[in-house]
Amino acid sequence: ELKRKEEAASRAGIVIEDKNWPPFFPLIHHNISNEIPIHLQKMQYLAFSSFLGIALCLFFNIIATTTAWIKGEGVMVWLLAIIYFISGVPGAYVLWYRPLYNAMRTESALKFGWFFLFYMIHIIFCVWSAVSPPFPFKGNSLTGILPAIDVITKSLIVGIFYFVGFGLFCLESLLSIGVIQQVYMYFRGSGKSQELKQQAARGALSSAF
Repeated sequence: ELKRKEEAASRAGIVIEDKNWPPFFPLIHHNISNEIPIHLQKMQYLAFSSFLGIALCLFFNIIATTTAWIKGEGVMVWLLAIIYFISGVPGAYVLWYRPLYNAMRTESALKFGWFFLFYMIHIIFCVWSAVSPPFPFKGNSLTGILPAIDVITKSLIVGIFYFVGFGLFCLESLLSIGVIQQVYMYFRGSGKSQELKQQAARGALSSAF
């Protein structure tokens, strides 16, 4: 039955993507070496590193806030860290990593535009998290420099965890800036920016009539 459905989908031109990553518990389809043009693979791997980086930052953020909770910071910082992780990692994949993957694979100018929009939000979040002012995120729920300075006066071990988290967010911010620079240089150099403008103009014209 499954094979018959796959054959029918193939005849209809529908591509069925098998989930193959991570290998030990496949959740997504991911195959850079076979699906992304060779000249774009390095850039895609760099973006993938950025995706894994934000996952690491948010996971370590849970560990750090767990130590803070144990040392008396309250359960709210831990619960917020959990929320950041379970919303941030899938959100990053859906909103900017997958659009870039598809843009590289199909060279769609529109998908590049979608990537730039949400990746800028990603960079702002990373930089904001590295600082972690007390708004809009509550208390010490992010391991930025300001919470690190605050908690280290109360507990050295918690402070160390927070400073490590701060370092991770800094590295992720720098990596993300490098990614968007490379993608933008390719986007401009390949003529995709002009194509996106033309698509936007056609869309505006069609909506006007």
